[in-house]
Amino acid sequence: MKITAAVAREGKADFSIETVEIDEPRADEILVKIVGVGLCHTDMVAKTGAIGGLPIVLGHEGSGIVEKVGASVSKVKAGDRVAISFRSCGDCPRCKSGDPAYCLSMPLLNY
Repeated sequence: MKITAAVAREGKADFSIETVEIDEPRADEILVKIVGVGLCHTDMVAKTGAIGGLPIVLGHEGSGIVEKVGASVSKVKAGDRVAISFRSCGDCPRCKSGDPAYCLSMPLLNY
């Protein structure tokens, strides 16, 4: 399916608005129509190619409306309004102490 996205292609260049092709959601994924998104310092570092390489579509802090759900998704349905953030493990000492933003598994779960 085709979507419109802000794409970083070169480290210091501006984003370009492009039509890109994405797959249908896998069994454990959801497709969200983004209504609002923020770019943070992590996105600006990733824009240089330091995290994940280029080209890249950024903006991992967002909100929107669920459009499609994968076959094994049961907690949300099409039409639900959702906020998008990062994943954390919930089990490491940092997560258990109330600091999921510093989860020891953060890179593995999110990049």
